[in-house]
Amino acid sequence: MNNECQDYLVRQEMLQQTQKNRISQNVGTKTYIEHIAAWHHDRNLIDGSTDKDQYCKLIQEAGELSDSICKGKDVSDDIGDMIVVLINIAERNKLSISQCLEQAWNDIKDRKGKMVDGVFIKEADL
Repeated sequence: MNNECQDYLVRQEMLQQTQKNRISQNVGTKTYIEHIAAWHHDRNLIDGSTDKDQYCKLIQEAGELSDSICKGKDVSDDIGDMIVVLINIAERNKLSISQCLEQAWNDIKDRKGKMVDGVFIKEADL
């Protein structure tokens, strides 16, 4: 077998492994979301709370994220906590995180604009 064929086979194998990894990550993410939604139900955080209450919790968690960013600390727990609250809000509104992400993607995928002081500004707002 020549080098081109070997290179092609190696690239194909790497691509297949990458696809397998993505599938296992997606299954993992889906499982976490299901566990978190059940956790909310088990603790009466769906029927016993409101979107307003959960939004206030989200802002509290955003403050913790801000603090960690400003102090140069690890932000993974803060981001995770915010996602937990967003799952609650989605669950109470009978939405899936996938539906929300699809909607967001459809909103931004063709968006044009420019960076101003480190922030993306939509073309329509320039």
